[in-house]
Amino acid sequence: MQRIAKLEARASSCNGGCETSFKSGKDPWVGCSESTGGYATAQFSVTCRDTLTYQSYADCVETKWFLGWDQRRARWHCSGLDAGARFKVADIKRSGATR
Repeated sequence: MQRIAKLEARASSCNGGCETSFKSGKDPWVGCSESTGGYATAQFSVTCRDTLTYQSYADCVETKWFLGWDQRRARWHCSGLDAGARFKVADIKRSGATR
Protein backbone atom coordinates (compact mmCIF):
# COMPACT_ATOMS: atom_id res chain seq x y z
CA MET A 1 0.00 0.00 0.00
CA GLN A 2 2.90 2.36 0.73
CA ARG A 3 4.31 1.84 -2.72
CA ILE A 4 0.97 2.61 -4.37
CA ALA A 5 0.65 5.75 -2.24
CA LYS A 6 4.14 6.88 -3.36
CA LEU A 7 3.23 6.29 -7.01
CA GLU A 8 0.01 8.22 -6.58
CA ALA A 9 1.87 11.12 -4.96
CA ARG A 10 4.32 11.44 -7.86
CA ALA A 11 1.68 11.06 -10.57
CA SER A 12 0.12 13.99 -12.34
CA SER A 13 -3.00 14.04 -14.42
CA CYS A 14 -1.22 15.20 -17.59
CA ASN A 15 2.53 14.69 -17.29
CA GLY A 16 3.93 15.95 -20.60
CA GLY A 17 0.43 16.57 -21.94
CA CYS A 18 -2.89 14.79 -21.58
CA GLU A 19 -3.31 11.79 -23.84
CA THR A 20 -5.63 12.70 -26.68
CA SER A 21 -6.27 11.76 -30.29
CA PHE A 22 -6.92 15.43 -31.11
CA LYS A 23 -4.32 17.95 -32.24
CA SER A 24 -2.31 19.32 -29.30
CA GLY A 25 -0.24 22.42 -30.13
CA LYS A 26 2.06 21.54 -33.02
CA ASP A 27 1.66 17.79 -32.41
CA PRO A 28 -1.08 15.76 -34.14
CA TRP A 29 -1.88 13.99 -30.84
CA VAL A 30 -0.40 13.24 -27.45
CA GLY A 31 0.03 9.66 -26.32
CA CYS A 32 1.18 6.29 -27.59
CA SER A 33 0.23 5.56 -31.17
CA GLU A 34 -0.61 1.95 -31.89
CA SER A 35 -1.45 2.73 -35.53
CA THR A 36 1.67 0.86 -36.72
CA GLY A 37 0.66 -2.28 -34.86
CA GLY A 38 1.68 -1.16 -31.39
CA TYR A 39 3.10 -3.60 -28.93
CA ALA A 40 1.93 -6.56 -31.03
CA THR A 41 4.59 -5.78 -33.66
CA ALA A 42 7.10 -4.15 -31.26
CA GLN A 43 7.21 -0.86 -33.22
CA PHE A 44 7.30 1.69 -30.42
CA SER A 45 5.86 5.17 -30.48
CA VAL A 46 8.05 8.20 -29.69
CA THR A 47 4.90 10.19 -28.88
CA CYS A 48 4.24 8.24 -25.66
CA ARG A 49 3.43 10.16 -22.50
CA ASP A 50 2.77 8.90 -18.99
CA THR A 51 1.25 10.25 -15.80
CA LEU A 52 4.37 9.12 -13.91
CA THR A 53 7.94 10.36 -14.29
CA TYR A 54 10.58 7.63 -14.41
CA GLN A 55 14.31 7.75 -13.79
CA SER A 56 15.10 5.08 -16.40
CA TYR A 57 13.73 2.40 -18.70
CA ALA A 58 14.20 -0.21 -15.96
CA ASP A 59 12.29 1.95 -13.45
CA CYS A 60 9.47 2.34 -15.97
CA VAL A 61 9.17 -1.37 -16.80
CA GLU A 62 9.36 -2.46 -13.16
CA THR A 63 6.66 0.05 -12.17
CA LYS A 64 4.36 -1.03 -15.00
CA TRP A 65 4.75 -4.69 -14.00
CA PHE A 66 3.97 -3.77 -10.40
CA LEU A 67 0.81 -2.01 -11.62
CA GLY A 68 -0.28 -5.14 -13.49
CA TRP A 69 0.71 -4.40 -17.07
CA ASP A 70 1.76 -7.42 -19.11
CA GLN A 71 5.50 -7.54 -19.88
CA ARG A 72 5.22 -6.99 -23.62
CA ARG A 73 3.03 -3.87 -23.35
CA ALA A 74 5.17 -2.45 -20.53
CA ARG A 75 8.36 -2.87 -22.57
CA TRP A 76 6.73 -1.36 -25.66
CA HIS A 77 5.40 1.64 -23.72
CA CYS A 78 8.68 2.25 -21.88
CA SER A 79 10.67 1.90 -25.11
CA GLY A 80 8.51 4.67 -26.58
CA LEU A 81 9.18 6.85 -23.54
CA ASP A 82 12.90 6.14 -23.89
CA ALA A 83 12.92 6.95 -27.61
CA GLY A 84 11.08 10.19 -26.91
CA ALA A 85 13.63 11.13 -24.20
CA ARG A 86 10.95 11.19 -21.49
CA PHE A 87 13.05 9.86 -18.60
CA LYS A 88 14.24 12.24 -15.90
CA VAL A 89 18.02 12.05 -15.86
CA ALA A 90 20.07 13.64 -13.12
CA ASP A 91 22.44 16.36 -14.28
CA ILE A 92 26.05 15.27 -14.25
CA LYS A 93 28.34 17.92 -12.86
CA ARG A 94 31.78 17.85 -14.34
CA SER A 95 34.75 18.69 -12.23
CA GLY A 96 36.97 21.60 -13.19
CA ALA A 97 39.84 19.22 -13.88
CA THR A 98 40.85 18.64 -17.49
CA ARG A 99 42.24 15.46 -18.87
